Amino acid sequence: MLFEGITMVCFGGVALYAKYRQSETSNDSDKIQQIFTLSGLNVKHGGKHYTTQLLKKRKYDWGIEYRYRIPLGRSFNDFVAKQDVLEDGLNRRRLKLNLSDLKALKNLRLDKNIFRQIQDLFQKQLTNRKEIELSYDGALIIRVYNESLPINLPYAAGEGWKVPVGITRQKNEYLLHDFEKLPHIVLGGATQYGKSNYINSIISSLLKTQPDHVHFYLIDLKGGVELCDYENIRQTEAFAYEPEEALQALKEAYEKMRNIQELVRNKGKKKIWEAGIQDRYFVIIDEAGELNPSEAVTKSERELKEECQKYMSQIARLGAGLGFRQILATQYPTGDVIPRQCKQNSDTKICFRVQNGTASRVVLDNEGAEKLPQVKGRAIYQTADNSIIVQTPVITAAAIQDAVKINIVAKKEKDYEEPKPERREHTVTFKETRLS
Repeated sequence: MLFEGITMVCFGGVALYAKYRQSETSNDSDKIQQIFTLSGLNVKHGGKHYTTQLLKKRKYDWGIEYRYRIPLGRSFNDFVAKQDVLEDGLNRRRLKLNLSDLKALKNLRLDKNIFRQIQDLFQKQLTNRKEIELSYDGALIIRVYNESLPINLPYAAGEGWKVPVGITRQKNEYLLHDFEKLPHIVLGGATQYGKSNYINSIISSLLKTQPDHVHFYLIDLKGGVELCDYENIRQTEAFAYEPEEALQALKEAYEKMRNIQELVRNKGKKKIWEAGIQDRYFVIIDEAGELNPSEAVTKSERELKEECQKYMSQIARLGAGLGFRQILATQYPTGDVIPRQCKQNSDTKICFRVQNGTASRVVLDNEGAEKLPQVKGRAIYQTADNSIIVQTPVITAAAIQDAVKINIVAKKEKDYEEPKPERREHTVTFKETRLS
């Protein structure tokens, strides 16, 4: 009886506190207005104050969306520059319990550990951090999310020619990238933030979902340490560690592309899918910056790297309709690192955290990647009509081996054929000797 009484008091206190916090959470808009004023985003002119006017507020399961009219004299970029101030201001360290957390109360066990369970619930709120997202469509949109994106997202294969991108912040939806619609990708971002990990997740997913129709031309200019698991699988047509090998691999890919082009044309078709061809060819270069001609030491090295970039550009321009997909990863994809044709023909860009706004503009043509948290795998996924913050999956060595092991073939079996004896018909050979 005493235990039940204590439990009722606990639940009553939690409910009252949650109701109080609901009203306080609803006042986030007042806090945002205060931050606007204190950080100089509102405008004072001629004795008048021009404030950022709240137009609409709407609640979702994931948080709250606010829409504001920006005052004259301010731009959207002014607010983006203060995003850290807004986010930190909304995350002043307080004990918070949202109504959504009350759903967890029904799972509490009414036993002697009840107080510990309630304590854990409050501790979760102490360590949780709200994140915000800014956008503009004629009005300033501020989305305040109740929970942060997960830091460690387990890898899971996609479906067909769709590969995992990751979890989006809004509603934690799982996003897939469709190579049939968006064939080329440019990956950018500072080292150790997830580019190579993401390439591994793409390859492993395709090995699981399209093992009989996917082909790889893999160029790992980090000395082979990132993509070496795939060197001896039946789907790998060429593998390169050095620029000289990269040139040979790119030549082979280009020649294959031309052969397919002729095959499609002979069938009276224009695209590979119209000709009923199911195979797809992925040219993947990890650290394309190693093929930068401006960093060449000798003339011959410069010419070699220029030729590599020529093939990369041709594959980017012509490959989409012929079943070729190109993925180029580098830390800083400037015009001399990734050829302009490659970047212009890559409708998808994925940028992990970078050091500054200039680097973000190089990858995305917009700032934003420099403001990503220092979390491995956090990135901006950008297509022609959308830009989304995602947490990309972490793929383990075990998951890679699971995708690889059934596809490994002996290198001799895969790369070489027994030489056929040379056939000579009616051939006479005259050889001069010392007796001649």
